[in-house]
Amino acid sequence: MLLREVSASALRVGSTVVLVLAFGLMAYACYRRYLDTGSLNMLGLVVINTISMAMFMTRRDATSVSSSPALWLIAFAGTLAPTLMRPTTPALLTTMGNTLQLAGILCIVAALLSLRRSLGIVPANRGIRTEGLYNVVRHPLYASELLAFGGFAIANPSLWNLCIWLADCGLQYTRACAEERFLSSDPSYLQYRSRVKYRLIPLII
Repeated sequence: MLLREVSASALRVGSTVVLVLAFGLMAYACYRRYLDTGSLNMLGLVVINTISMAMFMTRRDATSVSSSPALWLIAFAGTLAPTLMRPTTPALLTTMGNTLQLAGILCIVAALLSLRRSLGIVPANRGIRTEGLYNVVRHPLYASELLAFGGFAIANPSLWNLCIWLADCGLQYTRACAEERFLSSDPSYLQYRSRVKYRLIPLII
């Protein structure tokens, strides 16, 4: 029993260190890119990663956390997959892609502010959030991320970026379903799910 508790504690600490480093490095890389290009999108990504790092470090303790290795792997893969996308030369739809990316970034900020100290990576119960964008869809952060990185893929067209984005779509949808199954034991979540019908896109998914 003691060994299990020590292992779980080590896993939590290790995962926190990995994610904080990832958010920090992404913020720094985006900041350097912003200095080189003056892109508002890059500045927005600096803001997002800085907010995410701060919220992740100050997140409230969970009353329950998934212990499934598969779900941990999916959660970390979904979080880190977009970092594999790479910029390309400007293309015909660059303006549209940048506009979608900026819209996604603004939605991510709104979703993070709605989520507040309940931000996590793996399925866990840190309290059911129902305010802000959570009144529109059940997983606004995932939806906003897919919009932002979809915009990046349009503005930076390549088979590699398309494949990464499609893989991320699958990972985020799987994460959303896994989180809902995990939280289904909480009556307040069941009530929330019955009120907010759609996972990611209103009237569609």
